[in-house]
Parts: sequence; structure tokens; C-alpha cells
Amino acid sequence: MKQYEPEYFKTLAKQLRFSLSDTEAKDIADEFGILLDQMRLLDKIDTEGVLEMVYPIEAETSFMREDEIGHTFTVEEAMANAPRKAKDHFVTVKVVG
Repeated sequence: MKQYEPEYFKTLAKQLRFSLSDTEAKDIADEFGILLDQMRLLDKIDTEGVLEMVYPIEAETSFMREDEIGHTFTVEEAMANAPRKAKDHFVTVKVVG
């Protein structure tokens, strides 16, 4: 099986526990092919000498702030409405098989 053909996506979907029709698998394979072509185009761009950026804008941002501890809950406050608890932990139903 060649990678990134419809059958590849059907197998992947089965492993992830859902099914794809032949049409859906073909559509995904086609879209993925377009994405790969776009990535190949980006690979062709000469970035020699271009510095990496941490943010996509060069101006200083005002939305960044220092981390400051604000109001915190005590264990008792956090557990006050818990329907089930054991010591200082929430008790929930098992969600994995």
C-alpha cells in the first residue's frame, strides 16, 4: 500500500476506531496531496540569512504580562462541591477501557 493513498487513510481511520467511505478517503487523500504540494513550495523558499522570529510581528506586544499569582483556592474550597472525593482528590468514573 502506497502511503497517502485513500486506502492508507481508511486503514488509519480503522486504527482510530472510525470508518471512512471510499469517497471520504479519496477526498482526504486529495486534500492531503494538495497540502504536501504547498509544503514543497514552502521548502523552495530561500531562507538563508533570515533570522527566526519568536512572534509573527516585530513590534513589541502589550498583551504579554508577568505571571503573578492571584486568587488561589484552598483544597477545601476546590473540593467543596465534588460529588465524590478520596483524600484530596476528585473521584471520577473510569473513562478508558
